[in-house]
Amino acid sequence: MISALLMIGSALFPSHAQQELPIGVGDVITMDVHLEKDLYIRARVDASGIVRFPLIGDIPVVGKTVKELSDDLVDAYLDGYLVNPSIVVQIEEIRPFYVRGAVKYPGSFPFQLGMTMEKAIAVAGGQTDRASNRNWVVIRGADKQRIKATADTPILPGDIVEIPESLF
Repeated sequence: MISALLMIGSALFPSHAQQELPIGVGDVITMDVHLEKDLYIRARVDASGIVRFPLIGDIPVVGKTVKELSDDLVDAYLDGYLVNPSIVVQIEEIRPFYVRGAVKYPGSFPFQLGMTMEKAIAVAGGQTDRASNRNWVVIRGADKQRIKATADTPILPGDIVEIPESLF
């Protein structure tokens, strides 16, 4: 019972770290405008990176933090729609990260705050006998930037963790 309450509490009051995550394709976001129930939305961010908001229309959301998006929405609603809007934007569901290569269980995994390369490998069941203990790579972003990784490299939502096999 207590763990259920903690999970609900963390969903209702996102941590500072979660508020700093950039919104990405696949995330589910919510917007709640205080005293304006008709303006509430819940939307999964599609490949366009744009979400349609009531009254103000399409707004690009990918790459923005919830604070940046909230500020943009306040500005948009102030422009002839609402007086002094109080808006809360949250990432309700964060996109997964992926692990491929020489791990026991490659695939997609739910993102957790504080994820590192070492933790991502552990979540994927650990390395296989032939896995390299170096030359790890994180593939990040729409431009597929390849980042040489160590055990402490942070993993972000949508990242692809690549564990190559060792030749020796």
